[in-house]
Amino acid sequence: MAINYCVVGMQNPLDRESGEIKYYPKAQATGSVGINELAEEISYATTLTDGDVLNVIRALVKRINMHIANGQIVKLENLGSFQAQLQSHGSATEDTYSPSLIRKVTLQFRPGIGLKGQLNKENLTFKKVPSLKSLKKQEEDEGGLE
Repeated sequence: MAINYCVVGMQNPLDRESGEIKYYPKAQATGSVGINELAEEISYATTLTDGDVLNVIRALVKRINMHIANGQIVKLENLGSFQAQLQSHGSATEDTYSPSLIRKVTLQFRPGIGLKGQLNKENLTFKKVPSLKSLKKQEEDEGGLE
């Protein structure tokens, strides 16, 4: 198994004003796995049914939401931790700051050692593939010949 990537030209994020293009790798997913598939895989690896696993996952999501809304960090050992992050407009002084300046609340995830260890570069292989943009263009070009 490998992580697929393509190489994409982008302006240098450290010096956008120069207009210089640099090339960076961009991960390309090979698909996705849904909650039902995960539940089925977990049920085969445990004594639980896939319905039991789905119920646990759904209950976990509800409990995470509740604790995040209460301002807590949710730590799930090797999986990682979840915490609310605020995005806000600034104010001139601390005294004039108001919660109405908060634009949005996002969820920050910090992977735990169980996930980080798997993403160690030495444990992975990489495979270069064409970009989705170039594949789409190729399909359009081939479709235009008919």
